[in-house]
Amino acid sequence: MSTGITSVANLPELAAMYPFAGFEWLFTLIVVAFTVIFIMKQIAMDKDESAEAATSPIPATTIAPAE
Repeated sequence: MSTGITSVANLPELAAMYPFAGFEWLFTLIVVAFTVIFIMKQIAMDKDESAEAATSPIPATTIAPAE
């Protein structure tokens, strides 16, 4: 598959093909911030869940005989 581009000598003319040139740092920062916040929330939820499981009594289970 060919794009028809044989040289990057006229790179400014190709800028219209990718309008977000120069904003990669911003997109990277957004993704990193989202990832850190997501992981922090997951850790907090896991701590809450494990603390709740540790303080709640173990329910009495009944064992049914095998048939």
